[in-house]
Amino acid sequence: MRALEPDEDVRRVTFRARPTARAVRYELFTALDLAGEPPRHPSEFDRLLKTALAERPRTFLVDEAQWLNGEACG
Repeated sequence: MRALEPDEDVRRVTFRARPTARAVRYELFTALDLAGEPPRHPSEFDRLLKTALAERPRTFLVDEAQWLNGEACG
């Protein structure tokens, strides 16, 4: 991916089998290198992630994506 688009911000995220929405939030928090402590409440966490993801385009490579369920992708 980096060879095709050298300036693209590419992040790799790996999930364990059937991750919860909470686990997905924490993986994204880590992959985005966000400062501070992760929010405790899901709505605050989602707001933080949406804001961070809206800042600039990024490409996420999701390893083991077949393990994600509807809740984790929502």
